[in-house]
Amino acid sequence: MIEQAGGVPRGDTRLEALTLRTPNGDEERKTSSVFIFIGALPKTDWLPKEVLCDAKGFVLAGPDLKQKGINKVDGERDPYLLETSVPGIFVAGDVRHGSVKRAASAVGEGSIAIQFVHQYLAGF
Repeated sequence: MIEQAGGVPRGDTRLEALTLRTPNGDEERKTSSVFIFIGALPKTDWLPKEVLCDAKGFVLAGPDLKQKGINKVDGERDPYLLETSVPGIFVAGDVRHGSVKRAASAVGEGSIAIQFVHQYLAGF
């Protein structure tokens, strides 16, 4: 079998165990399933500092901005649900603080974010 991500799968006709490399050496763990999480880290260090994130790097938006003391954007209105600390910049999907981390949810959030973009632009 091919080693993947530090683990070697075992089993003849189905997955039965994984051998994992740990700080304590190789350990075999019995299992019948594996879940792969990609994108579990937000990778938001490229964003300007004005776009506020939580301690793990997930982007804060809407009511979650209150964690950083932001109650109003543009000095007058509550931020829209998916609006970041920068008025008119919206976030959707896994990178958003508190998101569900599922593809279908990200797609739904994206369509909602577009509605808020239209509301934001209508104010000009």
